[in-house]
Amino acid sequence: MSHRRQDAGGQPVLQRQEPGKEAGWQPALLLLLILPVAYGLTLARSVVFGDPTEYTFVAHVLGIAHPPGYAFYTLLGKLFQTLVPLGAVAARMHLLSAVVATVAALFVYGTVRGAARLLFATARPPFDVAAVAAVFAALTFGLAADVWQHAIHANPHIVTAAFLAANLCLLTRWAAGGGSDRRWLFAFSLSAGLGVTHHPLTVISFPAYAVFILLVRPGLWRDWRAVLGMVACAALGLLVWLYFPLRSAMSPPFGPATMTTLGGFLDHVLARGLSESLPYFGLADAPARAVVFGSLLRLQFALPVLFLAVLGLAWPLLARRLGPADSAAVPPWKLSVLYALAFAANYAFVMSLRAQDIMAYLLGLLVIVSVLAGVGLYGLLALTAARWRLARLPLALLAAALFLLGPGLQLARNAPAISLRHETAAADYANVVFDRFTGTAEGATLLNDWEHMTPLWYAQFVEQRWPDAADVRPVLVSTARPWLASVFDTLPGGPVYLSNYRREIVDAGFRLRPDGPFYRVVEPGEMSLPPDLTPLAGAGGAAELMAYDLPQRDVTAGDFVPLTLALRAPAATTDYVAPVVRVGELTFPFTTDSHLISPQWLPGEVIVERFDFALPHDLPGGVYPVAVALRNLSTDTTGPEVALGELTVTGQEAPLDYSRLLANFRQRVGLAAATARVGGQRRSAVWTEPLPARPGDTVHLRLHWQSLAPAEESYTVFVHLIDAANRPLVALDYTPLGGSAPTHLWIPKWLPGQRLTDPYRLVLPDNLPPGEYYIEVGLYEMVGQRRLHMADAAGNLIGDRLILGPVQVLE
Repeated sequence: MSHRRQDAGGQPVLQRQEPGKEAGWQPALLLLLILPVAYGLTLARSVVFGDPTEYTFVAHVLGIAHPPGYAFYTLLGKLFQTLVPLGAVAARMHLLSAVVATVAALFVYGTVRGAARLLFATARPPFDVAAVAAVFAALTFGLAADVWQHAIHANPHIVTAAFLAANLCLLTRWAAGGGSDRRWLFAFSLSAGLGVTHHPLTVISFPAYAVFILLVRPGLWRDWRAVLGMVACAALGLLVWLYFPLRSAMSPPFGPATMTTLGGFLDHVLARGLSESLPYFGLADAPARAVVFGSLLRLQFALPVLFLAVLGLAWPLLARRLGPADSAAVPPWKLSVLYALAFAANYAFVMSLRAQDIMAYLLGLLVIVSVLAGVGLYGLLALTAARWRLARLPLALLAAALFLLGPGLQLARNAPAISLRHETAAADYANVVFDRFTGTAEGATLLNDWEHMTPLWYAQFVEQRWPDAADVRPVLVSTARPWLASVFDTLPGGPVYLSNYRREIVDAGFRLRPDGPFYRVVEPGEMSLPPDLTPLAGAGGAAELMAYDLPQRDVTAGDFVPLTLALRAPAATTDYVAPVVRVGELTFPFTTDSHLISPQWLPGEVIVERFDFALPHDLPGGVYPVAVALRNLSTDTTGPEVALGELTVTGQEAPLDYSRLLANFRQRVGLAAATARVGGQRRSAVWTEPLPARPGDTVHLRLHWQSLAPAEESYTVFVHLIDAANRPLVALDYTPLGGSAPTHLWIPKWLPGQRLTDPYRLVLPDNLPPGEYYIEVGLYEMVGQRRLHMADAAGNLIGDRLILGPVQVLE
């Protein structure tokens, strides 16, 4: 219990809490109610594309996942799938993530409770401010967008974050007890050992742990019983690694059989080849990476939370000055060292990577920020109660206000946008494969990327179903067997289909014909018309419309509407022809970008391509006629329209306002603002006064994106410095935020309403001739490399790039 202390004037002063019993089960119960409910309502029910499904079936068959293997997660997943016999296997694995995320939040709760015991407290607090601060921290963590998205689908990264949270909690509680109870160190060592068998990322915080342990107990290395116990517990955790050589010797249904040797084992668990090839940002990019990190933090937390996190780092350093010291207690500044070093180590590694898994690796940093925010809130409440002696009601109102601005705001912002409850795309793809090919006896080959192959493997290993080879043979395309080589290898044996559009196949001279969700590879000169398309009466001219497919007739404003057109040039032509689609008063004039240009069409060849279009978010509900015409870009003439029927559009209740956007790309991503700076000169897009620069200068560019709707796939940002002839002289093509925030990877994805700051450095060549140049920006599909078209305020297509403004290069 705390004892009352007074200064010379009889006023209560700050003092440290003494160890004692903590009535903390009520706030913990609150966590168990809020977080599982939020996760359960938004949890994925079926398989999702990519790694999450691999982890699911690998655990089911006790295989070995891709490097680093995830031994702990695989065994945990198998145990959970066995002990929870409710629902599909995929749903159980998703549920495991929700449970682990909740446990991680409880560790955050425990860390703040432990830290509070080392910090100052009021002599007679009107309520348990430590419990309030711990709940705040746990909910802040659990309701962050990135954490929430990882908590509702199968993934090992939420487990990695849970290990970090557990380690911080155990070490904090050890220090809170004066550093004398070895059991906390033994539990920490076991957790650390288990974490290593799960993912190498858990090792990054080890230096911070070691420094903290030696700060708390400098002579620990002389306590052989403690050291021996820690080593034994860590070794016990590392025993999980034995799963790899033991299972590898059995030739698992999925995974390598080469881990019985030390070289094979180390290659896999260290991800040799993969980890060594990861590109990194250099020191020159450090300021830009800090901007990226700030942008990612703002997606997770409101500014008051970040302010409290800064306070949380400062309170332990100020505690000695604000209250009397306790010679028996561990100095609280040592907690700041632990949290700061752990943060610095994770930040230095994660934010230096040029990879697409940054949002997953970011979870550990979110753990630390949430802990610091909780410590900051505790210090604020405790200091306020002691110095101003606030009664229960004013102090409770202050705490409630911060809750509303912290986890309350996160819940209100994220709940409408985050959900995988109705996500069925991966399961639908697997079902379409069976429906499309079963009984056809085509002897076809279906080439799949990793994402599309995983639901088929789930069908094979979990559901025990696999296509008959006489119908179709699914094949994985990888770096060892790339797309073009796979096509050449398999095309002579029968029809070849692709899981998605691949630009390199078209560039090699083949044609790709849409076939449901697939693309069929055909030789040039194919004159047949696909039977599932609706024929049209061809119009004369350089090209003519032959058939169409508009499968989605009932749509919602903002939807991405698929449209397939069959075109033909009766004779060879040098004219450039592209379709113009009209929906009511909206026009979608497609360009030749990312489509086979008409001068390459063979006489009489039927070209079948997708011309999908996105409806504006604010399009009123109603019935809209759809028509298409062919526009000759060479002669600037448009042929007669051909009616394609009608679309029934359901309007949105609260459409997004994007009237102030600089650019609207496919109704999915908006460019809200853009600024460029060279030295002391700065311009805001779209600018007309040239930005002065010299050869060798660096143009610092910041793009401010706004997510308008969920993206169908990952987009790549292109930032080019071009000359007056549109030739790119400096080209930067990146996944948004330098790889840190893909619009659509597996998960997480961009959520509607999110705003992200995306910095770039355009280094002008030293030999760049003087003259006027321009900066263009835009996006294209990462896989298909087709550019995203821009729409004007009315929803009409207006191009596929935005010129931000000129740059004048001086001598």
